[in-house]
Amino acid sequence: MKKKVLVADDDRITLKYISDLLTREGHEVAVAEDGFAVLNLLTSFAPDIMFFDLIMPKIDGSRLIHIVRNMPHLKDCHVVIVSAAVAEIDFNFHETGADSYIAKGPFSTMAQHFKAAIEAIDFPRLEKETKPIRGLKSVYVRQLTKELLSRNRHLETILESMAEGILEVYAEKVVYANGAAVFLLGLPLKNILASHPSDLFGEIIRSKLDDSLQNSTGAPVEIGQKTPVEFNGRLITLKIMPVKDEVSTTIIMITDVTEHKRLGMQLQHKQKMEAIGTIAAGVAHNFRNTLTEIMVNSQLIQMNFEDHDGLHEVAERINSSVKKGSSLVAGLLQFSRKQIKEKFNIINLTDVINEICQIIQKSFDRKIEIKTFLDEKLPIMGDPISLGQAFMNLFNNARDAMPEGGRLTISAWQEARQVRVEVSDTGQGMDKNAVAKCFDPFFTSKPLGKGTGLGLSTTYGIIKSHEALIFVDSQPGQGTVFKIQFSLPAQEGQFNLVNKPDVICGNGELVLVVDDEPEIRNAMQGLLNYLGYRTEFASNGLEGLEKYRAIKPDAVLMDINMPEMGGVASVEEIFKYDPAANISIFSGYNQDAIDNLNPNTKAAINDFISKPVSLEALSVLLAKMLRTDIS
Repeated sequence: MKKKVLVADDDRITLKYISDLLTREGHEVAVAEDGFAVLNLLTSFAPDIMFFDLIMPKIDGSRLIHIVRNMPHLKDCHVVIVSAAVAEIDFNFHETGADSYIAKGPFSTMAQHFKAAIEAIDFPRLEKETKPIRGLKSVYVRQLTKELLSRNRHLETILESMAEGILEVYAEKVVYANGAAVFLLGLPLKNILASHPSDLFGEIIRSKLDDSLQNSTGAPVEIGQKTPVEFNGRLITLKIMPVKDEVSTTIIMITDVTEHKRLGMQLQHKQKMEAIGTIAAGVAHNFRNTLTEIMVNSQLIQMNFEDHDGLHEVAERINSSVKKGSSLVAGLLQFSRKQIKEKFNIINLTDVINEICQIIQKSFDRKIEIKTFLDEKLPIMGDPISLGQAFMNLFNNARDAMPEGGRLTISAWQEARQVRVEVSDTGQGMDKNAVAKCFDPFFTSKPLGKGTGLGLSTTYGIIKSHEALIFVDSQPGQGTVFKIQFSLPAQEGQFNLVNKPDVICGNGELVLVVDDEPEIRNAMQGLLNYLGYRTEFASNGLEGLEKYRAIKPDAVLMDINMPEMGGVASVEEIFKYDPAANISIFSGYNQDAIDNLNPNTKAAINDFISKPVSLEALSVLLAKMLRTDIS
């Protein structure tokens, strides 16, 4: 019965012999010298059976079968591989998708096998039957061909091992794609081969790629080198490279730079945080000095105008504002990781949550409904500033998960010896992978540039520093719930602070204050005189050392950052002169500012107090320094 036959082989002698043979047998025969020519023929010719050589230019036989099997009008076409490689290399032909195989040998023998293959298509093979390989006995194994095939296989292994995607384009059609290209394009190999390369990418890349392919100058062209292009949720760059001496062939290399960009952003963020920390430390010092001047003068007003109720009320408001400013500085230092952990006090967690809720009620989109269910009193040991940051991070995370609106529910209650908090939203939720990594530093499911990946990791660190537990429960499309468990304080106590300390006056002891700020020295003179102390002052560490030698004070309050000689150097020199010197640090810096002192000197310092300081706290500090009955 007459059949339509297509024969593809790059050996012209073989091609002519088979074509003439099958034409004499009455079949309609079409021929092609490479896989690309086959594709052109198939646009107008629908064969009943095709004979492909395995190794051909442009598109080899195995890839050609993948393309043919994806053409609906050829779903019933019988495909036969014709190759001497059947006996010359360890190759699994059954994975190629061909219906049968013919081993190249003498023409007279091959003629019989071609006829048998055509006759076999009228008798469909059962599903479980082994695919026939005809002509194995007549094949002479040629070592040279075997080595060439092995070399080809080695090169393909290298290409398949590359992290970059590689596309080979011939006459504006993709004829090869390695595994990385298949992954990055997100398409099956059969859909990639024979496609126009620009059809595989989005609009941004498509126009640039078309222009590069159509107006090639012979030099490599890069797309996205300065600004990588987003494609399939990743950032990629493309390099289009013409092949020397092959005008119609181009190589496209696709590089995934997502992780590189992410690591770059992490490094930038780390450097930014270090810069913020350095700036914050300097700002904190100067701001605390200014707050000290305000607070000391405010307290002097209270002392000098005891009978003036109006002034007392104003001064108290000033003192309250100073304390808020001091908390603001502490928050800035904590954010920049420059804050030293302080001893926790008993606080009411309800107050902390309510304060943050007041902020988000004003700042969050009104499409987000905020519900709170809080017990009135929830005592825990903690730091309200850092906990406020932790809850703000959780609330912001919930807001970002609900771009179209939703409900944020915040619940807190006491259960047995625990205080429990739940923060739930009706947002997008997270899959198992995101849940497992959500507390990892720099992990974020948000688009690149939309999140640092530090919010939840910071929250986790703060919760852990309070010896509390935090859990997360989430599923895609079903929102997220964060659950936190705090322990109740071991002992009962009032929230925030114990009773306000009494002012403890001195008995005429001599106090040397070393500080470069004249406003602080002037204000401290009035404050210390009110407390019953005699005072001497120095404007830098060197002057402080000279004054100490001259007057032998009972106590020294030493600033850190001063001209000529800083406080650290001055302290060390004073201790060399008088190992029994009674010195406390009084500074706008944190306690780590004295880390450079040698251990013995550091241990000899009486105390460290950060500015600003209240009259009561200052009186207690000096009393501890000068009296043995106060600890």
